[in-house]
Amino acid sequence: MAQGTNAAASVDVLVVGAGPGGSTAAYHLARHGVDVAVVDKASFPREKVCGDGLTPRVVKLLLDMGVDTSDPGFARVEGLRIYGRFASLELPWPTLSTWPDYGLVRTRHDFDHLLAQHADKAGAQLWERTEAVGPIREEGWVKGATLREVSDDDKDGPARDVRARYVIAADGASSRFGQQAGVKRDPTRPLGIAARRYYRIDRPQETWLDSWLDLWEGDALLPGYGWVFPLPDGTVNVGAGLLNTFTGFKDVSAQRLFDAFVHMLPESWRLSDETATSPVLSGPLPMGMNRRPLAMPGMLLVGDAGGLVNPFNGEGISYAMESGQLAAELVYESMVAGRPGLAQVYPTELRRRYGRYFNVGRKFVKAIGRPQVMRTLTRYGLPREWLMRFAMRFMANLTDGAEGDAQDRLMEGLLRMAPSS
Repeated sequence: MAQGTNAAASVDVLVVGAGPGGSTAAYHLARHGVDVAVVDKASFPREKVCGDGLTPRVVKLLLDMGVDTSDPGFARVEGLRIYGRFASLELPWPTLSTWPDYGLVRTRHDFDHLLAQHADKAGAQLWERTEAVGPIREEGWVKGATLREVSDDDKDGPARDVRARYVIAADGASSRFGQQAGVKRDPTRPLGIAARRYYRIDRPQETWLDSWLDLWEGDALLPGYGWVFPLPDGTVNVGAGLLNTFTGFKDVSAQRLFDAFVHMLPESWRLSDETATSPVLSGPLPMGMNRRPLAMPGMLLVGDAGGLVNPFNGEGISYAMESGQLAAELVYESMVAGRPGLAQVYPTELRRRYGRYFNVGRKFVKAIGRPQVMRTLTRYGLPREWLMRFAMRFMANLTDGAEGDAQDRLMEGLLRMAPSS
């Protein structure tokens, strides 16, 4: 994989950020024979704050890309095991024709490296340790980016321009590159924050994603959720998250929520500072398409840079990869047809795919932000397995659509009633 910006002064497509969205976009462009470069400020492998869980939506994308999901670097999970103060339940992934019936877990340290290598092998140029300082704009169009090689000794290389017919911004939740191009966060849409830490455990690994729907600090119900996800090396990813729709969001830090969650876990987990293998790290979760605009002449935003995180469950990897593939296909079609404006249908297609679903999700997280609503749902909803099976399918966005079973048709009916904006 190439280091730095090499000698290229121009490419057909420049992808800013080599996370799951950026690497997926670069992979799909490269397999079409497009001259594409993806730049990242870090060198791989590198750390990334995440829960590391990969739902069946991600599994399908990996299989479509030719990634071997039986690789021992993945831990396979059969479903979700959910806990509340009054009940717990095991929910296997649904058996559907559209999606696989299993999920995976792999650290972002390894997963992002895997996808970057996959794009590189497909023919994309990967320029590591290269910062996209800002966009090049001419007559209202983004025409490339100013890049600078990053050094460990605070002697960064000189800035230089790399021109491109299209730019795909995939530089994560903060998306400084997008901000410099004029992208804004929509403050009316949800934002989450999560913290995670890795631990060694001496109990056998199980093939479930363990998730706690209510977090307690003594007798006080805190606004958030927690998880323990198994990793193939025998460690676990332990984390907790909260949304800004929750009452008292500003009074609860990610660190406090994380500490409360670890404290409430059963003694059998044996989690302590002595068994931890990493510090506690936190990061933001921009949800429900909370960035505007999602495209401007010459530039498309994918993944967290566009706020494309599922409000129901905080899942962002699948939507990053899906939006990366969509952006790549539209850019390629635009180039082949010689119609640069064709790529501008990207926001419309995102709304068609996710608009109604994210709209319902935004209303859902606003409702559960009230402690009495969350308390009622966990007390009376969790013990009803039929209801939780449907909720799990809905919240993970796993459905065969109108051609599916009764639960799929119910989900379709609910979504048709929601606006797509």
